[in-house]
Amino acid sequence: MLASYTASSLLSEEQRAFLDEVAASFTVSDETLNTIVTRAHAELYRGLARSDGGRASELPMSPTFVRQASNLANRVSLGMAIEASGRRIRIGSVHFDASGAVKHKHTQVFSPPQSELSTAQARFFDYAAYCVREFLQQHNLEHAGVCLPLGVTIGLPVRTGKGVQCSVSETAKEDSLDLCGSNVGRRLCDAMLRGHLPVHITSVTNNVVSALVAARFQDPGACVAATFNHGVNAAYFERLGNVEKLHSIEYNAASEVAVNTEIGRFGSAGNALPLTMWDRRVDRESRNPRTRALEKLVADQYLGEIVRSLITDFIDRQLLFAPNCPVQAISSAYSFHSAYMVPIIEDESADLVTVDALFAAEFGIRCSPADRLVIRSLCEIVAARAARLSGAVLAALVLKASASNRVVNVALGGVLFGTNRPVYQATVTTLKSLLAYKSTHTRVHFQRPGSDI
Repeated sequence: MLASYTASSLLSEEQRAFLDEVAASFTVSDETLNTIVTRAHAELYRGLARSDGGRASELPMSPTFVRQASNLANRVSLGMAIEASGRRIRIGSVHFDASGAVKHKHTQVFSPPQSELSTAQARFFDYAAYCVREFLQQHNLEHAGVCLPLGVTIGLPVRTGKGVQCSVSETAKEDSLDLCGSNVGRRLCDAMLRGHLPVHITSVTNNVVSALVAARFQDPGACVAATFNHGVNAAYFERLGNVEKLHSIEYNAASEVAVNTEIGRFGSAGNALPLTMWDRRVDRESRNPRTRALEKLVADQYLGEIVRSLITDFIDRQLLFAPNCPVQAISSAYSFHSAYMVPIIEDESADLVTVDALFAAEFGIRCSPADRLVIRSLCEIVAARAARLSGAVLAALVLKASASNRVVNVALGGVLFGTNRPVYQATVTTLKSLLAYKSTHTRVHFQRPGSDI
């Protein structure tokens, strides 16, 4: 992905010089990428080891004991997905035929009132139970004497325990629902019992583990799932014999366990990642400074804010927009959403009319042709770095998973990956080139995560 300004004559010398400076700061060399792969790979191994008094891994590498039901014939299963912000609860049902294949599905999205998000946690879980009741009634699933299994997914970092014990370990995102320390599994079970609902919760996991299990259902060869959305995380299947910190319990060493890596934390404890002054600014002003370093470089929660920080620096240098242009809106933190980057990058029109229309509608700013080119170039520069860093981290995950599998199927999903083909291709190209350098025995297949099952 090359920034589009390089062959243009629209820019002034000052604009071009500052863009060159920005592009150089965001460029990640092949050597740096290989170093990132090596360090991330080492952290993945360290996270599985028993604590021996040495440096603990910055990656929790939490084993999650989930399994696919052995007999799905003529059954109905339910799933609930709770967004990190709590603003959407998605409930779905999957109906299986006599052979255990998916026959049909139903999905419904609920949006809790703001009052349910800003009051006590119990109110939120009671609302979740209300959503389940509404779904069962609307889809005629309240059959006498039948208790339906319900798997729950939540878009927050979690610690899993026995059964459905699952606690939110941190509130990592800028607009997260504050459930930190809450045992989601127990609270949901209590809410379902209070509502006398004919369901039993079978598992509570975070999004990426659910995506991994769903990918394995669709493709028995799926080994790794990674999501690059509002947050960043990855999970993979590991042989239990390789999880040293579980050696105190009895298990079949050849069996597999889903490992939730919390890979978004990588780079927080050292200088493993190349940071620019704009990255440090975003981190310093974030809800959780000095943590989740990788996530702040590649997640769509932060990509738009990095671009906005660059835009304001261009404004301060009087290299962007007219002198009396209203810049109050673009000066507000997180006002430039990462979702804006996709249509801006994909704008191939001669005058970049999409860029102008978006800034006029969202910020009240009319852009000159040079302004539009600068903005598009900044989006390309930030997205290109995110793609290369994502590819490097995926390479470390694939190398870890390939210790047990010669063919590694990766379920890869995310906002930029799902809607912007150049970013997706740049990520895959980076991953494959790094694997060619590190290993010649691993084949990688890509698929979309089947998180709806």
